[in-house]
Amino acid sequence: MVAERRQPGMAEIAAAAGVAVSTVSRALSGSRGVSSAKRAEILALARKAGYLAADAGPTLRHTVRGRVAAVIPEPDRWVFGSMLAGLHDVLTPMGASFTVYQGLSAAERAKIFGSLPRRADVVILVPMPSGLSASSVGSLGIPVVIAGAIVDGLCSVGIDDVAVGQKATNYLINTGYRHLAFISSTDHDGTPGQASALRGRGFASSMERAGLDPSWRVQVPFGPSAGRDAAEMLLAGDRLPEAVVAVSDEMAAGMMAAFRSAGVTVPDDVAIIGVDDHPVADLMGLTTIAQPAREQGRAAAAMALRILAGEGTPASETFGTRLVIRNSTTRRASR
Repeated sequence: MVAERRQPGMAEIAAAAGVAVSTVSRALSGSRGVSSAKRAEILALARKAGYLAADAGPTLRHTVRGRVAAVIPEPDRWVFGSMLAGLHDVLTPMGASFTVYQGLSAAERAKIFGSLPRRADVVILVPMPSGLSASSVGSLGIPVVIAGAIVDGLCSVGIDDVAVGQKATNYLINTGYRHLAFISSTDHDGTPGQASALRGRGFASSMERAGLDPSWRVQVPFGPSAGRDAAEMLLAGDRLPEAVVAVSDEMAAGMMAAFRSAGVTVPDDVAIIGVDDHPVADLMGLTTIAQPAREQGRAAAAMALRILAGEGTPASETFGTRLVIRNSTTRRASR
């Protein structure tokens, strides 16, 4: 009996080209973000492997068969909107049937997710709703990709949020700050989001390792005024922390505006670091831990395409983050 030869897929082409699967997907679909030289190399490898016909044009022209659905909270929040844009970057040029469902609370998103087996062939959760377990997701009988969080036992793409909390906290400690506060918000349903909880865990571990008190925390309800609300809670206390780790740049920006209105100077009176590298961070001089949100969306879309192509369940992918130092944490010579 002769074993059937498996046709190489995007993963093999990516390995041969020395790039990520998402880069192969962008090159084949004609999306931006791939140099002309690298695109030509990937196309040549795809033709040689039989993934593309020898006479195929400069991009992959066939229409993807299958329906992809994404479930997302607020597309107007930068990190989720960026991931959604990344999904479109890959799926739209490929002609995929792509539908987006919005659910503000985790409970709403879980309910939408439960109704999708009749409407989709692959579901992308951005991110995974709290309250859903990996086993309950797997039991639904439909392939699922998680974008924006690494979930054990599920195909997922995201960042290491514990490491993000540690990186932000370590930077402040190493810069000389000792009295730190961790600032976060709840989700629409009043529970901490997964990213907030994990970043808070990283904050606590770094503080404890340095022999510092990790108990100074402020958590406020989610909303456009969350940053301002958190700053007002700090301002109402006996004293301000030396520095703040905010769970997102949007929250950090709101805090900076509130402090400025109250006559509190950043960073002389209180230093602030955020997470994301939202465009507002550069405008406000906000130090942050940058994450590649759009690239995570592209990678999730590439995973969905591999599943539709019958290539099996892709391995999860953890993206790196980087510290971007700006004025909001520049420590004075004497304090």
